[in-house]
Amino acid sequence: MLLSTVIIGHAALRKEYKNLKTYIKTANYGKGREQIAKGLADSTLNNDPYFYELAIALETKANDAENMKLYLKQNYDTASFFNTGSKIVEYSLLQDSLQAIENPATIAAKRKKKVAKLIPHYQNLYNGGIFFVKRKQWGDADRMFSMYIDASTNPMFQGVAVSNLSKLSRAAFWSMSACFETQRYGDVFKYHDLAEADTANLNYVLQYEALSYVQLKDTANFVGKLKEGIACNLSSEFFVSRLSDHYNAIHDYRSAYQLSDSLVRADSTSALFRYVRTIALFNLKDYDKCIDNTLRLLNIDSTNIEANYYLGLCWYNKGLDLDATILPDPTSVKYKESKQVVHQMFERAMPYLEKFRIARPDDKERWQAPLYRIYFSLNLSDKLKSLEQ
Repeated sequence: MLLSTVIIGHAALRKEYKNLKTYIKTANYGKGREQIAKGLADSTLNNDPYFYELAIALETKANDAENMKLYLKQNYDTASFFNTGSKIVEYSLLQDSLQAIENPATIAAKRKKKVAKLIPHYQNLYNGGIFFVKRKQWGDADRMFSMYIDASTNPMFQGVAVSNLSKLSRAAFWSMSACFETQRYGDVFKYHDLAEADTANLNYVLQYEALSYVQLKDTANFVGKLKEGIACNLSSEFFVSRLSDHYNAIHDYRSAYQLSDSLVRADSTSALFRYVRTIALFNLKDYDKCIDNTLRLLNIDSTNIEANYYLGLCWYNKGLDLDATILPDPTSVKYKESKQVVHQMFERAMPYLEKFRIARPDDKERWQAPLYRIYFSLNLSDKLKSLEQ
């Protein structure tokens, strides 16, 4: 029974190989790949080095055909050229791993000749990745770059310098980009240490990582990555603004202020750092310091409309706070004096808020209520009427 099973198995195996050889000979790549796909799912075939030899032969012939078109300056399929090359690498590595198990003593001698032929195809994995990136074919790009990185440490290339850290780290960056673009946020981190070695793109690498942590709902690592981004690139608005927004969103205004304070100490002329400090001081209700900081901000950037809003709101809130402490006694001199101070604060707030209103007419939720209160308190009927209209 066992013998008949083996004989039947061998007969079936010979038929599969015969079919595959026919497809290679006739350049029927479509049918040949169907046969290979079938074989990869069959444990009898996918453990046989000879199966991979035939698979390599099919893809090599297809690759050579596209290469010849290029040589003859004929129209050729660039994607097919790179894809067939990647398959040659894939099947060669699979075949080598099986041969290393079967004949560990002789594998090193056999590899030398094979590696020489394989290196051009291996190096084209990087070029293929760039080709697919330019066409925004992110899945194919990631496949190319991932194979380029993984294969670089394969035993088949032992002792052969097939790549260097600079190129591997750039491949890791492009793999990360491709994973992010296809919303595979967990895969963004598969080569993150290597990607972070790409110093030219480190700013973008940290951004991809931070945004991926947001999608993965990992707040601790998100905050950590923003801090790392600030440490690496202090001037980056991406990291500064998002960390500030995070602290303000969770009402941790003290941390937001400490962040802004360290930033301003590092560069007091940065409009961004001054603005972050304005928000922090405003949320802490430290209106006097907020006014001072925001005036410094306007000296740096006179076009900053948000600065006008916060200046106006600081004076307005100071007026409201004072007004809330005044005892209602119209006959009292102190009452009248205190009311006059409130009106002065409203008067100081008014031009800033009006400037903000002109610049942001649709942002009514922010300017309408304070301006209405100011116009009403100062008895500015014309302005009040205009606001009501």
